[in-house]
Amino acid sequence: MKSKHFYLRFKQPLYVKMFCTYSAIIICIVTVLTLYFISDSKKRLLESNRELVERTGRQALDYIEETGRAADYIYRDLYRSSLELNDLLEYLRREPEEYVEYSLQQYSASADLVYKGIFLFFNEAFEAYRQLEKIEVISYQTSRLTEYYPEKMVYPGKDGRPRMKQIQNNHYSKRGKLVYLKEIRHPDTMRPVGCILFEFEAADTFESIRDDSPYTHMAVISGEDEVIFQRPKGEDYRRLIRQDQYIVSTESVRGFQVHTFMEERQASRMSASRMMLFLTVGVVVSAAGMLNIQLYVKRLTRRVEQILEAMNQVTTGDFRVRLTAGSKKDELDMIAENFNDMCGKLETYITKSYLEEIERKNAWMQALQSQINPHFLYNTLEAIRMKAICNGDREVGKMLYSMVVLFRSQLKEADIITLGQELDYCKQYMELFEYRYQNSFHSSVECPAELLSMPVIKFVLQPVIENYFIHGIQRDRQDNLVRVVARRRDDTLFLYVQDNGCGMDAALLEEKNSQLKENCIPKNNTGSIGIENVNRRIKAAYGDNYGVSIEEAQPCGLRVILRLKAGQPSSRDVRTDDGNIRSAENVSDVVAEEGGIE
Repeated sequence: MKSKHFYLRFKQPLYVKMFCTYSAIIICIVTVLTLYFISDSKKRLLESNRELVERTGRQALDYIEETGRAADYIYRDLYRSSLELNDLLEYLRREPEEYVEYSLQQYSASADLVYKGIFLFFNEAFEAYRQLEKIEVISYQTSRLTEYYPEKMVYPGKDGRPRMKQIQNNHYSKRGKLVYLKEIRHPDTMRPVGCILFEFEAADTFESIRDDSPYTHMAVISGEDEVIFQRPKGEDYRRLIRQDQYIVSTESVRGFQVHTFMEERQASRMSASRMMLFLTVGVVVSAAGMLNIQLYVKRLTRRVEQILEAMNQVTTGDFRVRLTAGSKKDELDMIAENFNDMCGKLETYITKSYLEEIERKNAWMQALQSQINPHFLYNTLEAIRMKAICNGDREVGKMLYSMVVLFRSQLKEADIITLGQELDYCKQYMELFEYRYQNSFHSSVECPAELLSMPVIKFVLQPVIENYFIHGIQRDRQDNLVRVVARRRDDTLFLYVQDNGCGMDAALLEEKNSQLKENCIPKNNTGSIGIENVNRRIKAAYGDNYGVSIEEAQPCGLRVILRLKAGQPSSRDVRTDDGNIRSAENVSDVVAEEGGIE
């Protein structure tokens, strides 16, 4: 019932922990993906607006190129028609009254009574090019200015000197207009006699081009650095295009510069509807993921609960319980199948032989309990070992052999043995635990050959290793390891017992070394005192300069260092706590009487 009560007590926190962990993972993933898609959408929007800015600039350049070609065509067409060109030259050379008389004479001399003069030529130009709003003709000889407009509107005889001054200063452009200057030269002498200015509409056309991209700024500048068109108004375009946060496209054609630019923050700004779409999708995906996680965790905890309930029934002695193994073939299904197989085998084994054998052994042990002695136990173990070997169970035989060797060494061996014998006892002892923790514990012993015959006191390594199995081994690991290494430095023999177990707290390690150095066992120590006994035995046999110390091993675990004198232990007498005098050869008996070796 304990396992079931434990599970029922901690089921809800475990469920909440798993649900919160997986939900947090889902939320993090969805959040990252949502931010990625939002960022990617902004980048795409920025690139789209960057192309829009460039396209807007190209459209403005195309219009400038179109009006410029129109002005070039009108100018070239004028030189291709000798009648219109001669009429224009006469118009520029003569006074208004003289020109009228000249034009009447030409009209009278015409056979079809049609006079092709400059007025008719310009009217046809207005009809051909709707964007052409005005033509200005200036005579260098008379400084007279004549303005031509569509619908045959003409304003002759104006003073052209102010306009000529503007042309000389290269400031003849007008805001909202595209003005092209063409100089008129006499075809015979190539001397300039006047000029023509073609004025095209610009503001409305540029405004319509910009309407396709309302967030795009546009500035059209003439060759004289005069602003022809700028939207939005009131801002200094020069300052804006120099800022890093603006996307800028600048191109030139026919002496005009077109600057189109847009603020990057505005260019990458997403609409509220698209932002809400991304957020809504993220919330829906997160909710769906959390719902699936909730269902999965509930199914998992339900299967775990079934396994624990079955294990609880087994603890009551009911081996007929069986788990239902699903078709998923995951770890829980494998546990269920192995559990069912184990219960079946246990039930069969216990029914047939185990209970009968236990009853027989109990009766036999009770009969011999008052008569048993160590030699009888040794002989019994040897008989059991031989029986196991005869039955083909060599593993049990090896374990019993190691046990027999250890038991016999305690009964028959002297207190002073060789280092080789001590290491052999140590190996036998560790082999027992290798059988016990199969595939999860390993051991090794290293010792130079010349040290094997060195005399040492008996059983100084076994309590240290036993202390590891009591306090240090980690049963959930597969790489538990104990290494025993023997080394000699000058007249000191060092025995190292190093493990990779759970180790010891630094403060407790310092306290333990202090106790070993002072050669005392704390009165409140309720754990193993095997290491303290070994320390006292070594100091009693070899002196206070020798003994046991503990240090941290790398990367984990402890290393116990035993310092012994290289050679025969001292034959000096040792005074025990009870005041008796014993020789060092029997010092193990002293320690055994004071508490024994755990």
